[in-house]
Order: sequence, then structure tokens, then C-alpha cells
Amino acid sequence: MERSMSTTIGSSRSIISRTFSRHDTGNELSEDIKGPLGLNTLVDVGPAALADVVFVHGLGGGSKSTWTKSGDSALYWPKEWLPQDPDFRDIRIHSFGYDSNWINESTLGVHDFSKSLLTSLHHCPVMPRHVNTPLIFVGHSMGGLVIKRAYIMACQKEEFHSIAERIHTIIFLATPHRGADLAQVLSRVLNLSPGARPFVRDLHRNSLATQSINDEFPQYSQGLQLYSFYETLPMGHGLGKSLIVEKDAAVLGYTNESATYLNANHREICKYSTVSDSNYQVVRNTLASTVTGLRETAVASRHMINNEQRRLLDGFLGVKDAHQDYFLDINNLRLIGSCEWLVEKDTFREWRDSVNTQMYWISAKPATGKTMLSGKVIDHLTSFDRDIAFYFFDYRNKTQTSINSCLLSLVGQMAHRHAEVLQTVLDIFQRDDQLSKADYRTIWRKLFVEGILRIKFAQPQYWVIDALDECSNDTELIPLLLKVIESRSVRILLTSRNRLETYRRSQHPRIKIIAEEILFENTQSDIALYLDASLNQLPAADEETCQSIIDAILIKSAGCFLWVRLILQELRQAHTTAEIRQVLQEVPSDMNELYGRILDQMSRAPSYGKVLAMAILTWTVCAARPLTTEELGQAFQIDIKDTIDNVKASVESRCGQLVYVDTQGRVRMVHQTARDYLLRASNDSEFSVDRNTGHARLLKTCLEYLNGNEMRGRSHRKLSAGGALRYRSPFASYACSCFFEHIPHVSSQDDDIMTGLGKFLGSPNVLAWLEYAAGEHDFSSMIRAANALKTFLQRRLKHLSPFGRDVSLLNTWATDLIRLVTKFGKNMADSPSSIYHLIPPFCPSETAPHKYFVKPNRGISVVGLSSNHWDDCLATITDPREHLSALAASDKYFAVGTSSGKIAVYNETTCQELQILQHQESVAVLSFGRRIDFFVSAGSRQIRLWDTCSWQQTWNSNISQQCMSVAFIEEDQLLLGALRNNHLMIWDVQTGGVRDTIDWTEDSEGPYARRPTVAAICLESCLLAVVYRGKDILLWSLETYAFHDAYNRHGSSSKTLSHGHDAGVLCVVFNAAPTTHLLAAGYSDGDLLLYDTAEGDVKETAWVNAQTLACSPDGRTLASGDSSGTIQLFEFETLKFLYRINSDEYCIRQVAFSGNGHRLMDIRRSECRVWDPTVLVRQDSDERNSDTISVSSNPREVNSFSAQETTVITSLASHDEGGFFFCGLENGSVYLYETKNGWQLCQLFGHAKGVSVLSLSFDNENQTLISLDVTSRVMAHKLVRQQHSWQATEVLLDHHIGAAVKQVLASPGSHHLLISTTNSDALWSISPGGPSIIATHTWESRGSYRWGTLPSNRDWLMLVIENAVHLYDWRTFERITDTEGILLEGSILPELAVRSITACFDNTVVAIEFAESLGPQPKIKLLLWDVSDFNPHSKTAAPIPRYHALADQVRSLIGYDGKRLVFLHGNGWIMSAEAEVPETGGFNRHFFIPTDWLTTNPRMLTDVTCRGDIIFVKRDEVAVIKRGLENIEAVTSKEHEESGKRLSLIGRIRSSQRRPLRISRDIV
Repeated sequence: MERSMSTTIGSSRSIISRTFSRHDTGNELSEDIKGPLGLNTLVDVGPAALADVVFVHGLGGGSKSTWTKSGDSALYWPKEWLPQDPDFRDIRIHSFGYDSNWINESTLGVHDFSKSLLTSLHHCPVMPRHVNTPLIFVGHSMGGLVIKRAYIMACQKEEFHSIAERIHTIIFLATPHRGADLAQVLSRVLNLSPGARPFVRDLHRNSLATQSINDEFPQYSQGLQLYSFYETLPMGHGLGKSLIVEKDAAVLGYTNESATYLNANHREICKYSTVSDSNYQVVRNTLASTVTGLRETAVASRHMINNEQRRLLDGFLGVKDAHQDYFLDINNLRLIGSCEWLVEKDTFREWRDSVNTQMYWISAKPATGKTMLSGKVIDHLTSFDRDIAFYFFDYRNKTQTSINSCLLSLVGQMAHRHAEVLQTVLDIFQRDDQLSKADYRTIWRKLFVEGILRIKFAQPQYWVIDALDECSNDTELIPLLLKVIESRSVRILLTSRNRLETYRRSQHPRIKIIAEEILFENTQSDIALYLDASLNQLPAADEETCQSIIDAILIKSAGCFLWVRLILQELRQAHTTAEIRQVLQEVPSDMNELYGRILDQMSRAPSYGKVLAMAILTWTVCAARPLTTEELGQAFQIDIKDTIDNVKASVESRCGQLVYVDTQGRVRMVHQTARDYLLRASNDSEFSVDRNTGHARLLKTCLEYLNGNEMRGRSHRKLSAGGALRYRSPFASYACSCFFEHIPHVSSQDDDIMTGLGKFLGSPNVLAWLEYAAGEHDFSSMIRAANALKTFLQRRLKHLSPFGRDVSLLNTWATDLIRLVTKFGKNMADSPSSIYHLIPPFCPSETAPHKYFVKPNRGISVVGLSSNHWDDCLATITDPREHLSALAASDKYFAVGTSSGKIAVYNETTCQELQILQHQESVAVLSFGRRIDFFVSAGSRQIRLWDTCSWQQTWNSNISQQCMSVAFIEEDQLLLGALRNNHLMIWDVQTGGVRDTIDWTEDSEGPYARRPTVAAICLESCLLAVVYRGKDILLWSLETYAFHDAYNRHGSSSKTLSHGHDAGVLCVVFNAAPTTHLLAAGYSDGDLLLYDTAEGDVKETAWVNAQTLACSPDGRTLASGDSSGTIQLFEFETLKFLYRINSDEYCIRQVAFSGNGHRLMDIRRSECRVWDPTVLVRQDSDERNSDTISVSSNPREVNSFSAQETTVITSLASHDEGGFFFCGLENGSVYLYETKNGWQLCQLFGHAKGVSVLSLSFDNENQTLISLDVTSRVMAHKLVRQQHSWQATEVLLDHHIGAAVKQVLASPGSHHLLISTTNSDALWSISPGGPSIIATHTWESRGSYRWGTLPSNRDWLMLVIENAVHLYDWRTFERITDTEGILLEGSILPELAVRSITACFDNTVVAIEFAESLGPQPKIKLLLWDVSDFNPHSKTAAPIPRYHALADQVRSLIGYDGKRLVFLHGNGWIMSAEAEVPETGGFNRHFFIPTDWLTTNPRMLTDVTCRGDIIFVKRDEVAVIKRGLENIEAVTSKEHEESGKRLSLIGRIRSSQRRPLRISRDIV
């Protein structure tokens, strides 16, 4: 027998060799001849490449041999001929190889080869991920199928989208698009030899692989250029001579395809003997024409792309061109020839032309023309064609006083000028599209430190920053600017009232600063020029008189331009020489005295204009930003109850010397000194402005508008996103975005203010305000409003009663506003009107949105949840089998490492698990790259680098000791690791090679016999902190690679290590802010010390008992975790206590902040918790008004829940009548719940104590509840209705299965039960006589499968397995269909596994849900099939086309309520499809599920009742969402794919219909 078998195998191989071997080279080619595997770059022309051409061989070919004639390397035309061709001078060329040798056994198919191709492209070092050069593919034979499948995968998988967008052209050479008949012959021959070869089967005519590709490729390929070449000459083989791929199989027939023939056989169609070969010329010319077309459109295309990128950037930055308008206004005012004295100064020229970067500091008294000088410098540098960006701080516009707006404006200007900056900034914003809303420290770190400052510019960059003293946080901006100068790429010119010495603490000794003070002699010539230009305005009869006036003005001006301007306005009113002389004598030269004179003149004016004048002054002085004349006119209608016909004329006539209207129509003060004078308490003029009274006046006006009809909330039934909003006056913008800016400045005892705020916050108008803010994407205003309300209330409660409705409203909204942003911000941005009726039901019952705007019997209602208030714990992730050992977070992800080596990666926003990695040893350290998409894990023996786009390991390196800390440096090109053997290792991030190993104890004093316990790295200070048991903290310099200092409890120990009793450091962390030098250390006796490493002293001390410390990314917040499970938050720079989260649980091992600093994670034993305390979303200091009354915020404490008090729900099933549902718990209990209120009624029965119930299913006909637990115990209970409840009265089945049960399915009526394991299926009879097995089926092996009842025949079972359906008899378990079954057509990827089967639409349609078999949140594909296609005579079944839009959009199928198929969309919305779907595709969306809810239900335990109630499990509770499906928004297919756009929202009640036949139970 053995001899016979071997003979058969041997003969089969000889047949293969004779039939399909290559005549010229044989089949067993060496790698040198065939070419290497993977992606090989043949020609690299550098970063200026116009396009990338990739060659992909076919069956049995090689990356070199397929394209080489007769094995002659000189005829390897992609490498030898194309680079010499001028038409391909700027083209990168690659060849891809994969093992397609049919002689050898293989488990790989076309899909695997395609995945390898994509991964190779993704990681190709000569094609960085940020490049967008077009990709051109050339595929021979099966290589064309590999390319097509790769393109489909790139379109479908997010991590490869960038590759899909680059693919421009595909050239097919004899590609069997529909398979090849000869492949079937080959397969029959290969069947004689052992082993599988899936890739050969994929080439069969109309194989599942080719059908799947042909179904999906047209959906994505309309924008591609396609060329198909087919063979015309037969090729000889052992079975005869014929065409290998017929024309009908080689041509696609698409409208965007160009098809033609080549005079060659299948083998010679891709290899040529000479350059003049006609076949080569055809292929070469096709490639050349494609490249020429790309080249001709490259310039225009880049221009269009840059414009589009700039528009995209402007949207991200949220910064308009106001800076340019401001500059133009200044430049128009500046006289030609003025300010020349500055640009002619040697110091200025030194700053402008010096090789070394410097700072030029211009200081002067107020109103001496500093801003005009800035305009001159900008104009001067522009004329020299220098790269310049500028910013004008302006006290009159609060948005122009923050560091945020300055940095964002500079970023925008530099990005518009430099393509590399543009791309860098866009890449950063793609990772964090809300970055512009972050605090300035985060903006600085991400956009500058990690982005712009790493770019090497071809020429110097210049920044001009005017009026630094008008920046709300000027002292904090200076260190950032000095850091910019350190980069040696930017030169900065500053103007300020303050001299350089004012900021002496911020100076850097290594940076040269040129200080220039504007003196009278500097500006005298400019003032004279201004007066000369104004001669025609002077009331003088002759030139001599004019000159005397000019001389007098020059003497008295003392260099003050504003004084000159105002005196000229006075002189215009004089008409005689005597009047001129009187004005010049009486007008004081001091500005304050001049302002007093102006106010006195206004007081002597007629009384009828004084009310308007006072209103103009008050609004201009106190407004948070300059109002336009239209806005101010509307405000006056509310404020003084009068209409102003011409606001501009009124301003000029009533207050023309103090207020003016600029070219943009905005009303402004002439200067900050005028504003300061009007606000001065010593000013006793009737036109002086009291700060509190003025802000109260503006606030009351805003509140009157906000409480008015224009801001009245819209009716639910009138909602329509497509409809126009109600008209709102221009004043709406100011009232909505600035009313809260006045709250900190008003008296807290003003009852009118309190009443107005209470009226607004208690009315639907507050929802209209929130809708307005969301529509503007201005969520920061909600946070600032919350802080303002909180501060106002704290001040008021010091003097007045803490009780009353208004007090409660303000207190509640102060928290609710922040929570609405953190929990529903994305939803509100997508659908601003959702604040009316979609968001309030999901807020806790005691919050203002729920309490005041949820009607119990109308609209959406959520019942069943016990929490009445917001919970700081956003998510709890538990893995009882693991001990968590490491934690790290970035902008997009957070990762948790375990002692077993498993690393779980989660989405930072949704807390959904994304990926499982294996480190293969206990994980000690995790860290994300700050710029490049890398992630590092380290233990005691290995350090591994991972690509966060593909989550593939890039490299691993052995280490001799456990790693304590890691950090990426040099633009993430190098990786530092501090090990417990006192060594610092440096790796090359690209290659994994060790660059250097340094012993940091080598040159230090004193013995270091012990291993260190803790280490921390600070890149900003270039320091390494190391802790040794019983020793002080060692600081080691990363710049000099030498000992830096050591710290004990008293600070620096003068670079000597002490062994005193005060040692015992448990944890250390550096401040992450780039300009600070702070180190926090927690001691074993509970002390927390804050060191200033620049000064060497202890800055602050607190008693904390910290076991672990973490710093927020912006450096503002310090978090500590202790052994009792308590988390505390502090201001890092002061150790001021902010917040405490108490817990009676076990020790916290590690804490970490999210990338934006708004969330906090901790790990303890087997749990990871994500916290969302509102204190982390606090107002940035540069946005606070300096006039804000200082109030001490009371630190808060919250008590978290104890995990031991909760029992997680693990399974769910609903009663068919809709009034009840059942839950299985992790402790083995099964409970009955009532849908009406979501309450738990009673326990029905239980499995063994502590054994989780995995699945439940209920049969309505026989009132039977079937349960399965983790020990594979299956139970069936008969339920009996008793009054208003149910009880389990009889056990129909209680059996332990000897293997892991994958599925339990009951027949209609529960007479039979199918229990399925991996390798067997058993059909049980459930009868009064007792359960018994009717029949069993065993399987040697099977892939993904799912059983269900056939909707059209209750007596039949359907088995979905390996893209086919088989029918069985429920009674006998005999198969009804043939062995092949019914082939499922459609785009079902090989890696997808069947997940669920649901009957719908009166049992005429069956919905089959497919999912990636790995991962808790897999990619879902939902396909719907006509039930009539599943009968014993069917051979194939195709999905129903009109439901195609559903396929890739479903996150989880919820169920069928008798009329609608309900599902959770990928964007978090509950949506549904009805039977009558238009051919174009159309679905309904109803409401969205809060993001934090999804984190508490990772298995997506949800159901929909026949009454339309959605049941949603939240850890240990169940939320019942009632009437949610009555809110209907029609969404078209295109909008559905784009996550839906609002079209209409109407309330209508759907009558429930009969429930469908349940054909597939819960997944196990």
C-alpha cells in the first residue's frame, strides 16, 4: 500500500513537471533566478518621485523571473530598461514576490498574498506613510487578482486607506479575472499529491475567490485607470496546446477599462527579448502615457491639493484671516516714509541679517506707535521676500489676547507658506481634530515641539509679535518664544509697554536679545510727518502759522501719537488764531489729563445725547470683543429701548475722540489707555464706567435677548435639520458666545442677574443656546460658561442663602455643561438639534437636561438605571484571568499590559478594545511615540516596537535586565531605555539596532551595588531621574551623558549621594511642560515633594502617600494613586489639591492621562478604570480674564463604586410579548425583569454559584427558557405566568456537555434542542418522558458556522458554514441539500465568520451577520437574503441588492421588532431598515447611544422587543429605551455610508406587528 501510494505521488509530480514546467528554466529555480520574496525596490529616485510602479507576478512565477527573458539578468526590463528611459526618470520601481510554487503544499490563497502585498507597501522604507505619490500596478496572470484583492482590502480596512487613495492605474497582463479552465485541470492533477494549495483553487473558473473579487472590485474601481492585455498565441503544455487565459476571462468589460491584445502566449506576454519588441513597446507606451499624464497634471494637481489642504487646515485651526485684515488696517494708517528710523538702525539690521537667531525687543510708553512699527517691520521684511508670520495682541478683542489664538495664527501663516509645515500640521490634526480647542501647552507641544520646530527651513523664519503686554498670559508666552529661538530657525521681534527687565526670570543666558526702547527723538520725525500730512486739517491761514502749530504740538506730544491725534481733533473745532492758541495752551500733555478734558467737554454737551454716549462707552469698554455696528444697534434696542438709525455716525458725533469704527465696521476704543482711564475708580466724571455696573448692564442685555422669542427652543414636531433656522438678529452671535464672559465681573449679590440666569437656564431657550454653540462647534464656550456659573455661585453663597430654585439650577448646569461636552460633544457637533430630545433622556435623572426637558410620557424615555447623577467612572475593563502590570495612553489609544505578556489596546475615545498583542513575557513598561505611529513594550528580557497602524511588530531586541522607563527622542527616530543594570540603551527605531549602551554610574561617586527601583526620563530638561532603595534621587544628564545632581528631602545634595534616614522614594515623575523644570517625588512615609531642578530646591510639599505618579500631557495636573485605591489630583506647579476619588479597593499600580489630558486611567489587579472627572476640563489660564474675582475653588471628593457590590450581566433574552425580559448573571443567577421600568422582579433559577450564564433563549410557544453557562451546562426551564410575574416550575433539561458548547438552538415549540460544539452537533428530544439524544453529527474540523431555523419551513434547520448553506430536518437531523450545499454569493471576505442569523419581514428575508473571528469589536458585514433562495433545489443564493448599503455600516445587529430590522450603526446611532427599501437604499436613524454606554457593554448585549423598546445592558444594570424608534430620520444610502446627514425629524408612532420566527439564539 505504501509503495503504491508513493508511486502515485511520484507519477503525479512527473505529470506536473511535464505539464506546467517552464521549458527554459525548469520549475525548481533558485531565489537568485526567481527573485526574492516581499517588496523589492529596484529603482529609488528619492523623495522627488512622481509615482511608484509595482510589478506583481503570477502563478509559479517570481519577482524577477516573471519579467526576465530566458533568465538573462540583462533582460530584467523593469530594472534594466525602464530606468534608462527618459520617460521614467522620476519613477520609483518595485517588484513584489510571493510563494506561488504549486509543487509545494501551502495554506495560502490569493487573499493572503494580497494582505502581504498591502503590508509590504505599508512598511516600505522608501515610501514613507505621509507621501501621496500615485501607485501604478502591473500584474501578470494571478498577480492581477492579487492586486485587485489588495485594492479591495485597502478600501475596506482603515489602516490601508492611504494606500487605496494612492492607487491610480492597474495594468493586467493575461489576468484570469473569471478564473482559468486549465487551473481546474491542474487542481485535479495536484489532488494526487498530498497537501492543499488554496491559491490554485482560487484560479478555478468562477471560483468563490474570483466571484468575491468581481462582486466587490466594481464598487471601488470606478476612479481607476484599467488596462487589460490578453494573449493571442497558444502555449504548449503536457495536455496539449491552448490559450491559458481566454479573452473573455482576461477582459473586465468596465467603462474605465482599455483592453487590447498582445501577440504572445501566456508566458511571453510579460518578458521580452529586446527593447524594440513590439509587445514591449505596447506595454511600455501604456506605462509611459500614464506617467506623462501624471506629470502634466502634477503641478495643477498639487496646486489644487494645496488649496484644499489649506481650506482643511483653516477648518481645523478655526482661525480666520483677521491677522491679515488687522495688518492692512495698520498699513493703511501708516504714512509712507514713517518708521524708517527703525529699519535703518544697526541693531535692527543685525537682528535681520545675523547668522544666529536673536530676539529683538522693542519697548515704549503707551500710544507711542509700537503697532505702527510692527506694521513697518512686516512690510519691510515682506519687501525683502522673507518668510514672515505675525500676530497683534489686542485688549479690545478677548479672542486676540490668548496664547492659543497667537500660536494657532502663527501655525496657519507658516502652513500657508510652507508645504512641509502644511503637511506636518495636517497630519497632527488628523490624529486630533479637536486640538485647536486644547489649552496652549498642548497646542505648543503637539504643533511646535513635535511638529514645526523639527522642520529644517531653507531660509530664516521671522515672527513679529505686537503688544505683548496685551497678552493675558505674557509671562508664560516668553519661555515658549525663547524655545523657538533655541531651534535656530526663527527670529522674533516683540513690541511691549514693558521693558525686557520685567521678564528677567524668563530669559535664557544662551539667547541674545536686542533691547530697543522708543525715545522721543525716534518718533519725532514720524509725528512731524503725520502733522505735515494733516496740514489741510489745521485752521491756519499761512505756512508760518502752520509751522508754529506743528512745533508747539511736537514739543507737547512727548512722542505720543495718540495725544497728537486727539489734539488735531480739538484744533478742527477752532476757527480763529486766538482759539488755536487757547487749545494749545489748555490741552494738557498728560494723556490722563487729556482724557479728563474730553469727558468734561462731553458733560457740557446737551443732555439729550448723554444716554447714548454713555451706552456707547459702556459697551465699548466692557464688551468681551468689539461689536459690529449692526450688533451694537441691536444691543441698544434692548439696552436703552431705542432705535439708532446710524450707529457709526452716532459714535463719531457722541464719542468721536474716544471711540471709533474701524474698516471692518467694528466699534473700538482709540487706545487701551482710554479704556483704563474710563474704568479708573478715581475718575469722577459722569461718563466714567464702573466695572461691575458696566458688565452687569451688558450681561442683563444678553440675558434679555437669550430669554426672548428669538432664542425660544424649537418644538420637537417642528424639528427639521433640512429646514431653515428661525431668524436671529446679528446680536445673537455676541449674546450666545460672550454672555458668560461678563459673569465673573458682576456683583454676586445682584438679584436681577440671578433671576435672569435662572430664567434662562430653566427654559427651553438654554437648549437653543446649546444648539447654536454646537452648530458653531464652539464647545469651549460651554466649558467657560460652566466655570463662570460655578464661580458666580461660590461668591454668592458666601453672603446669601444656598437654597432656592435658581441656586439649584446654576449649581446643576455648572456641572451639566461640562458633562454635555465630554459625553455628547461629538454627537452635538454632528447633529446640533439633538440637544432638544435625543440627549436629555440619556442624562441622569437629577441633571438639568433630564429634569426640565424630558417628558415621562412623550418622546424618548430611558428607565432601569439607578444613577441619578453623573459618574466620574467612564468605563471599567476587567479581565479576571490577568494581573495588569503596565499602562500607557496617547491621543488615539490606551494600552494595558499584563503579567502574562498580553497587551490589550483600546480606543481612547470609546474605550473599545481594538487589538490584542503578545509581548511573550510580563510587561513592565508601555509607551506611545509622540510623533510617529509607534508603540513600545518592554519587560525583563525583551523590548518590542509595534506599528500602531497595522499593529504588527516592527522589531524586537533582547535586553539583559528589566526596563524601567522608555522615551522616544530625535523626532522619534531613536528610543531610549533605562534598565535595572544601571545602563541606558539607545535603539534605532527604524532598524531596531542598538546605537549605544551607557552606564550612568560609571563616573559617579560612591558604590552602586543595588539595582535601581524606579526611573523617569524628561526630554525637555534632558534629564534621567533614577531611584535607589535607601538613597537619594540621582539625576543624570542626557545632554552631557554625565552625573547632573542628586536630591534628598531638602533639595540638591551638591552632587553627592547621602545615605540619611530621609531616603525612601517610591515614585518620581517630571513635569511634561516644555518650559518647566519640576520633578515630583513620592516618599514611603507619605510625603510628596516638588523639586525645581533649575534652582535645586524644594518648591512645595504635601502629604499624599503616593505609590504611583503621573503628569498630564500639558504639565498642569499631577495625579497620584495610593495603596488604598485613592486617586488624587493636584496642580503640578503648586501641589494645590484639586480632586479626590475615594475607593475601598486594592492598591493602584499605575495611573496615566489620556492624550488630551481630559481623562485618567488606572490599573489595579485585574481592573482598568477610565475616569472622566470634570476638573480635568478646566479653563486654561490664558483664557481667564485678569479682572476675574479670585475665588478659592473647593476641592472635591467622590466615592467610586466597589466592584464587589456589583454582579455583571452576561446574557440577555426578551419575552415575545415585550413586557418582560430575562438576564443571566456572572454569579449563575437568572432573573426576570420588567420592561415597563427596567426593574429586576425576581430570581427564576440559578446555575452553580459563581458560574457565569453565557446565553439565554426563550421560546414563546412552549414558554421555555434555555440557559447555558461557562461549564457547558445546559438547562431548560418551563415558565408559568403567575399574576404579574413568571416563575420557573419545571426543569425540562439539565445536562453537562463534555466539551465547550458553541451554540444552543431550540426548535419552534422547544420539542427539540440542538447543542453544538466545535466537533459535534447533537439533536435532543425534550419530551415529558425526559430528554434524549435523537442523532449526532461529528466533524473532523470545521471553520466558522451557525445554526438556525429556516424561516419558510419550521421543520427545517439551516447551517451556514464556509460561505454555504445546508438544510437539515429538525426531526431526524438528516441533511436535505447535497454535499455542496447552497453557495452564498456576495462580498464575504474569507476571514469573516458567521455571527448570527435573524429572520425578518414576515419571515421572507433572513439577515446573516458576519464578523472577523478575532477581537471583541470585530468588523461586521450584514447581508440580507431572500428566504425562497434556500430550498433543497437551490445551488446559489445572492444577497438582496437593495440592502447592499447595510453591508459595511453595521456595528451590531440588535434584532427585529415585527416591522423593522434594528441595528447599531458604526457611528453609534440606532438605525433600522424596513421591508420596502428604495432601490437607491434608504434607512431610518432614530437616536444615538452614548459613547460611555458602549464601553460598559463590550459584548453588545442588546435586544429589541415587539413593542419597539430597546434593551441595553450596562454592566450590572439594564437600560430600557422606550419610544426611541418613534423618532425617525430618513437617511439615504449615500448619507448612510457617510454616517448619516440630518434630513428630517418627525415623531410618528409605529404599530407593532407580530414577532418573527426566532431562528438563531445568542452567540456563545
